[in-house]
Amino acid sequence: MAISMTVAQLSQFENPYWILISCIAVMQGSNTKHVWLRGTQRIIGTLIGLGIVALISLLNPSYLFMIICIIVMQVIVEYFVVRNYAIAVVFITVLTIFLSEAGGDFEIQKILIARMVDILIGSIIGIVGGWALYHEKVHYYSTKRWKK
Repeated sequence: MAISMTVAQLSQFENPYWILISCIAVMQGSNTKHVWLRGTQRIIGTLIGLGIVALISLLNPSYLFMIICIIVMQVIVEYFVVRNYAIAVVFITVLTIFLSEAGGDFEIQKILIARMVDILIGSIIGIVGGWALYHEKVHYYSTKRWKK
């Protein structure tokens, strides 16, 4: 977590907190395989979600449409987040972008690129951190070293 926070602060990105959030989300896996799965699901789900945001933004949606989308996305996220994380991430991506950017003018391309870069960096740090956290040899050598 400290590494992701340091990278986020040093990156000078506009919204670096997505690096930390992604790292936290990925490292919540219960073992190495689950961490790897969550990381890949987060990256792929975000890519798909960003595609949906790009398509919706091409429609130049009204505020009413955005409000309806936010409500629908929230219901979908609540349903899928415990059932299928990969599907939930798609809608989490759309929901968070709509919630954070719906009130003002924004450059969609800049937001999409920034979000993808932040998610990639955070997920990769989370995968590596999860590997270190759950890897048996790392546990063995770290406990062996402290017992001396």
